[in-house]
Amino acid sequence: MPHDHRSRPAQGWRVLDVPRAHHDSYPPNQRPRLRPTWDVFGWSFLLITVVSLVLSALTPAVFILFPGPGPVALASLYAVIFVAVAWFILSRLLIYRGTPWLLAGAAILWGMSGSFAIGAFTVSQRLIDLSYSWEIDELALSLGGAYPEELAKALGVWLLLHVGRAWWNRPWHGLVAGMLVGFGFEAFENAGYAVMLGVYHPTSDLSGVSWMWLVRLAAGPLLHAICTGLVGFGIGMAIYAAGLTWRRRLSWVLASGLAGFLVHAGWNLQLDSTAATVAHLLGSWGLGAALLVTAIIISTKEARALAAAGRYPAVSIYQRIPTAPPVSPPVVPVPPPGPQFDHHPGNPGWYPRGR
Repeated sequence: MPHDHRSRPAQGWRVLDVPRAHHDSYPPNQRPRLRPTWDVFGWSFLLITVVSLVLSALTPAVFILFPGPGPVALASLYAVIFVAVAWFILSRLLIYRGTPWLLAGAAILWGMSGSFAIGAFTVSQRLIDLSYSWEIDELALSLGGAYPEELAKALGVWLLLHVGRAWWNRPWHGLVAGMLVGFGFEAFENAGYAVMLGVYHPTSDLSGVSWMWLVRLAAGPLLHAICTGLVGFGIGMAIYAAGLTWRRRLSWVLASGLAGFLVHAGWNLQLDSTAATVAHLLGSWGLGAALLVTAIIISTKEARALAAAGRYPAVSIYQRIPTAPPVSPPVVPVPPPGPQFDHHPGNPGWYPRGR
């Protein structure tokens, strides 16, 4: 059935959702080919990712010089293991089903590149300096970290939902994309902190890297996946939920974006009291985790109902509506002109034969 909010008959195209099993039952040469969408969204994603990869590579390049290639290699190995385990766990969920590994990898890559580069090299330091100048030191990392980072990760989710719309076509796929982006960002960030702070370990840099990775995993595990999962869920609702007005779609984006930002900002608060610090860390992480689990449970229930009906997972086929060629009006033969008569009473010509 076409999705009314995605089909545009007036613009000459429609969207058909086809069960994946039905689509795959046909030989490859007899079914529509599924591929990423290379329009303005696809090229924007590619361009930003390539530029961001160059910028993000500067960090490990500097760390290779100091403290050296050993800590960088070990931190990178931990990052790969972290992403692999988190990705595997997410792939066991019903809402992940039907996601191609290349699309999931692109989301993780955005978390490691686009999210980091945009979040770190744009307004982050300016917001931190502004917080100090306004004497609100407690909010420095909340504004300088949470605000640009969540916007950068949300941009990636929004682009990916358009690039991969052949496979990601349900509201919960925004949640899946957000968590994958969060995995990539968290892996890159943890590796950077491990190398940067591992040099302070009294025994060795390698031991310091391992210790910092352990601390980062224990303190706020999957924080970025939680925050961006919430943001992505709202973006997915705005794009793929049927029957919503544009105001409700906008409300989903704003509400979920605010939720993800507040969880991240609450975690980044800098308070003097130890008790207050523990309270806001546990409260922020617990609230975010509860909201994300709730979204996963609701989405899984909807996905299970569609799967039971054989309609999930599904692929979206975008078809051009053929336009009928213009039809010329029929030509009506015109009879040849007859003899001319002055047709009015009293004229002899009124009666062709006379009286």
